[in-house]
Order: sequence, then structure tokens, then C-alpha cells
Amino acid sequence: MRTKQIYFDDSYLQEMDAEILEVISESDDRYRLLLSQTVFYPMGGGQATDQGSLDTGSYTGEVYQVMYKDGEIWHFVKCDVAPKVGDKVHGKINWVRRFKNMRLHSAGHIIDFAMAALGYSPKQLIPQKADHDKNPHIVYSGVLDHDIRDELQTKTNALVLENREFSWYFEPYDQLQKEAIYLQPGLPTDKPLRTLKLEGIGVVADGGTQVKKTSEVGKIQIDAIEEKTDMTVVKYSLQ
Repeated sequence: MRTKQIYFDDSYLQEMDAEILEVISESDDRYRLLLSQTVFYPMGGGQATDQGSLDTGSYTGEVYQVMYKDGEIWHFVKCDVAPKVGDKVHGKINWVRRFKNMRLHSAGHIIDFAMAALGYSPKQLIPQKADHDKNPHIVYSGVLDHDIRDELQTKTNALVLENREFSWYFEPYDQLQKEAIYLQPGLPTDKPLRTLKLEGIGVVADGGTQVKKTSEVGKIQIDAIEEKTDMTVVKYSLQ
């Protein structure tokens, strides 16, 4: 990958300077750009794409989507002037959108950590996938023989009120395997993986942007827990 992912260094970083490495024309006023580094989070892992702007001083482009494709991070930009390779740009994300995405993403992890703290995950309910965008939910394989909605609601918001710290770092797969509550299937084993830790609870693998403290998420509402053919779906929202 040619783009340095500086959003990994600091989820709260809102601006950056970069150089355009490649330009692909999508239509008359839409372009796909590869940058030397980026603060824009690409859509993935259940988290929505960042949006914002790229400014050269002579023209400004609207970043409406960022995607990881073919091993690179591409910025999809609407602009009246054709960007050129070598142009220096100043990027700025839509922070209101990013912070909402961070809160939704961290909320999903708080629920998941609450599941582990309660003893339901990963033995009875095995985490499979999650969506932290317009329809926030977490999917587990397995079902329980009783309703845990109230119990999960209480534990989840207890973790929020305790203002526990999130931290993240990279470590080899073998080390992460020893520490993690669980590991998602299909993770690469030949490179360091980003690890997310919730103070006093445990660690999991994660590649998204997160808040620093659980209190920043605010109250989490467990809207429903649905069982579907040996699967359990936890639906949630922020209050």
C-alpha cells in the first residue's frame, strides 16, 4: 500500500497534508485519487466512509467516498478542476460525521465486551460480523435459552458510565492470539494486526477508529435481540 494510514495514529486527527500519487478519471467532474497519506477512513469493518474536502489553494474537491480497493485506499472526489499527479493537497474530514461514526463503532465494541464480561461470548455466542452505520447491529452464531436484553443493557451502560479507556496498538498475530477474547476468521497471520483494548475487560482485533473513553459514546440503547436460524442479532442505537 502506497498510502500511509495516519488515522491509525490518532482517531481524533482531522486534517492532513499529502501529495497526489495517482489520478483516475471517473466522469467529467469525478476522480479517484491515491494520496501519499490520509486521515480519511475508508469504508470497511462495518464503519462508514469518511467524507470531507481536499484543497490545493487553487481548487477544492469534495471527498464523497473513500474505499479500500485492490490493495490501495482510493479517495473519490467531485471537483470542477482535474487534479494532477504531484499536486499538494490539504485534506479535512467532516468531523461531525467522523465522530458519530466513531461513537457508533465504539458502542458496538462496548456491547461486545459486555457480552464477554457477562460470559456469553465467545463460548455461547460467537461474534461473526457487525454493522456500525445506518442499521447498527452485531451478529453472533449461536442462540441462548433466555432473554438477556435487560442484562446486556445494564452491563453495556455500566461500562459507559465507568469511563473505561480504549487503547490500540499493533502486534504480531501470535501475540494477539494469546491475548484476544476471540479472533475473527480470515485474519492475516503474516503481518502485525491492530489490537483494540478496553481497560479491565480484554482485547480484540480491530481496524476502525475509536473514541478514547467509553463515556464519549453516551447512552447505548439495546433496541432488540433477535434469533434467526442459529444466529443472534443484537440491534442497538445511541441515545
